This record gives sequence, C-alpha cells and structure tokens, in this order.
Amino acid sequence: MIRNNLKIQDTFEDQLNQFQSLLLGVKLAQISSIILIAFSLVLAYINREHILVVLSLLIGALSFVFCMYQFLSLKGIKQNSYTQRSLVDSISKFTRYISNRKKCEMYFIAFWALTLIPSAATYMGSNLFAILGSISFIAVGSFFGGLAFKEVDRQILTLETVMKKELDTFS
Repeated sequence: MIRNNLKIQDTFEDQLNQFQSLLLGVKLAQISSIILIAFSLVLAYINREHILVVLSLLIGALSFVFCMYQFLSLKGIKQNSYTQRSLVDSISKFTRYISNRKKCEMYFIAFWALTLIPSAATYMGSNLFAILGSISFIAVGSFFGGLAFKEVDRQILTLETVMKKELDTFS
C-alpha cells in the first residue's frame, strides 16, 4: 500500500509540475504582450510627427491592453492547495481559459500587425511592402500560434487523463 501511495504522489508531483509549466507559458505570453505594447509605443514616439501613424500604433497598443486584460488574465486559475481534487479543478478552469483565449488571441495579434502598416510604410517607402510584410507576419504568427495551442491542448488532455485515472484509483 505504501508503494502504491508513493507512486500516486510521484504522479501528482509530475502533473503539478506540468500544470505549473503551462501557467508559466501564460506568464510568458503576458510578457510578450507587454513587449508588443512597448514596441507600439516606441514606434508611436519615433513617428510623433505623423499623427495618423501615431493613432494607428496607439490603437494597436490599446487592443493588446484589452487582450491582456480580457484573455490573458489567470483569474481564479492559480493552484492554491496541493491536492489532486484542486489540481483537477484548476486544470478544468485552465481548459476553459485556453478555449476562450484560442478563439480571440490571433484576431488581436492580426489587428495589431495591421496597425503597424502605416509605420512600416513610412520606413519602407511603399504601402505594398508594408502590407505584404504585415500579412506575412500574420501568416507566420498564425501558423506557430496554432502549433502552440495544439501542443497546449495535448498537454492538457494528458494531464486530465492521468489525473482522472489517479482519482479513480485513489477513490
């Protein structure tokens, strides 16, 4: 019985560590958003003579602020107690969180990239290159973002499956 209990504890620790790495990924996404906001603000300052460029960049920065507040906040998901039941509840909340985030995040990134077009056009001297660059950025970002969400979905499914099996065994 002690050996079986130790195995369950080891599995729980592994699952808890995996869940905490998923939470770390969210924190990295928040930091990335802050960097993109700062990038927009720096570009707005550099282009301060061009009011339309500045407005475009500020709108892009504000969209990311909204995205961070609305979709990157981990309200109520943090792991407070270290029991299997609380971990299962946190994973369930995280699953809903990722589902909501997946629906909207790429739209905000695409919108932000489009707000860069006026600034890029002033440096490239061509609206066509700025538009193509933004579309390329959106396409590459969408591809890698989709891969990242698939990996997170896979990790969540693994966590849920193992935790459910452990709870059934433990009960």
